[in-house]
Amino acid sequence: MHTAPHIVPMEFAGHEALQLRTRHGVAIVALHGAHLLSWVPTGGREVLWLSPQALPEPASIRGGVPVCWPWFATQRMPAGAMQHGPLRNLPWQVQAVHTCGDQEVSLTLHPCLEREPRLMEWAPGLQVALRITLGAALTQTLHTHNGGDQPFTLTQGLHSYFAVGQATQVGIEGLQGLRYQERNAPESAVQHTPFALDAQHPACDRIYDHLAIGPGVQAALGEPALAQTDAADAQAAGHRYTLVDTVWQRRIQIDTQGSQSVVVWNPGSAGARAMADVPDAAWQDFFCVEAANAGVDAVQLAPGAAQPGTDYSDNFLALRTSGGHK
Repeated sequence: MHTAPHIVPMEFAGHEALQLRTRHGVAIVALHGAHLLSWVPTGGREVLWLSPQALPEPASIRGGVPVCWPWFATQRMPAGAMQHGPLRNLPWQVQAVHTCGDQEVSLTLHPCLEREPRLMEWAPGLQVALRITLGAALTQTLHTHNGGDQPFTLTQGLHSYFAVGQATQVGIEGLQGLRYQERNAPESAVQHTPFALDAQHPACDRIYDHLAIGPGVQAALGEPALAQTDAADAQAAGHRYTLVDTVWQRRIQIDTQGSQSVVVWNPGSAGARAMADVPDAAWQDFFCVEAANAGVDAVQLAPGAAQPGTDYSDNFLALRTSGGHK
C-alpha cells in the first residue's frame, strides 16, 4: 500500500524544515533559505550532499540546493553585495501546497524580503517564489517577477550539491562542445572532450553556456559581451546534463529550462581547506552541477507594465536518478 503524498513539519540537521513524502521518495526543505536539504528516491541513496560541518543560522547552509538570487556570485553588483544574494540567509514562508492524485506533492514558498532592506534598494520591485515538487522526479522552479518600473538584469542559480562516491571518478554528459569560462582564466575555452576532473588538480569553477552553439563553435572565440537574454526567449531554453557516478553506479539526470548556462564546481583539496564549513577531505564527496543564468547568460527583465512574458523569469530544474541503489 502506497503512502498518500503529504507534507509534515520536522527538524532536520538543526533546521526547522518540511518533509515531502510520496510513493517515489522523500525530500526535506529548510524554511531557512528555502534550502532543499535532502532527497532520497524510494529504494535509492541520498542524492544531495550536506556538510556535517555547517555553520549555525543565520549563516547560509552548506550543501543541498542553495538558492542564488537575484545575482549569481556578485555579478554586476556593487561592492558589499552578499555572495549569491541574500535569499540563502532569509526565512521563507509557505505560500501554497498542492497534491496531484497519489503521485506527487508540491510546495510553494516565498522569502521575507523585508528582512533585507539593501535588496529593496538594489533590486526594487522584484518578487520571487520557489516551487518544489516531489514525484517521479524532483523539480524546483524559481519564479521571478519584476513588479517595479525599471528593467533589471537578473542572474541566478540553483546551486545543487550532489553526493558522489568519489569526485575524481565522476563524469558529466551534455557539456561536450560547449564554451566555458574558468574562474580567473583570461579567456574562454571549448569543452572538446568528455568532462572529468583532473585528479592532480581537481579544483573546478566553470560557467558553461549554450550561446555559442552553432556552425563554427570550435573556431577561435573572442570574449563575448553580456548576452542579456530577453526573458521570453530564456523560457524556451531547455537542456539536459547527466552526472555519471562510476563508484556508486548511479546516473543523475539534470534537466533545465529558462537557463542557457550551467555551473560546474568543486573546490578541490586546497579550496576545501580554506572553507570553514567544509571538512578538508569532503571535496571528494560531492560535485556541483548548477542550473543557472550566469556569466554571459543574464536575463533582462522588463518592468511589470511591459509586454507580457518579458517581466518574469522561471529557472527550472528537474532531477531523476537511475542505479545507485542501497
